Amino acid sequence: MARVTHNLLLQGISGKIGPLVVRQVGGQTIVQAAENKAKRAPRSPRQQAHLDRMYQAQLYAKAQLRDPAAKAHYAARIDQRRTSAYTVAIADYMRAPEILGLDARAYHGRPGDALLVQATDDFEVIAVILRFLAPSGAELETGPATLQPAGYWHYAVRQNHAAGTTCDVEAHDRPGNCTTRHFTL
Repeated sequence: MARVTHNLLLQGISGKIGPLVVRQVGGQTIVQAAENKAKRAPRSPRQQAHLDRMYQAQLYAKAQLRDPAAKAHYAARIDQRRTSAYTVAIADYMRAPEILGLDARAYHGRPGDALLVQATDDFEVIAVILRFLAPSGAELETGPATLQPAGYWHYAVRQNHAAGTTCDVEAHDRPGNCTTRHFTL
């Protein structure tokens, strides 16, 4: 790959010229050898899954740019690495939220006990849902947590829970990615 500077012949040109491909990226002209597709090995299932996910991310980003409010939301996160609302939206789609932990110090299995969830995403976590399961596997209760100013998600227990209760915590982000983590209380 070569970068071309001050060449009037290639300035502003994009496309294939014989065995070379000329691209315009960030105001620079890039010249590189064209890919020889005949020699490429077939894609692995993992590679194909990634390409399919990337295609879905592109569709998501294009849809977000058609909505002025969503576009402004993503444009607010433009930085040196992600230089457009489009690339910010793709990055958001490609990365699911993370659940860092569950603070159950105030939990004793009684109504009103508080649980605090710490969840993060490279862009925004929009919902956290807690599902409580009895030791037998039966669902005891499910509900959304509320975001607190300190950045934690707060959930107040609504009914009595037996010893050995488990909690499945789900974190959702704007593109619809969901991460689930299992905790024993």
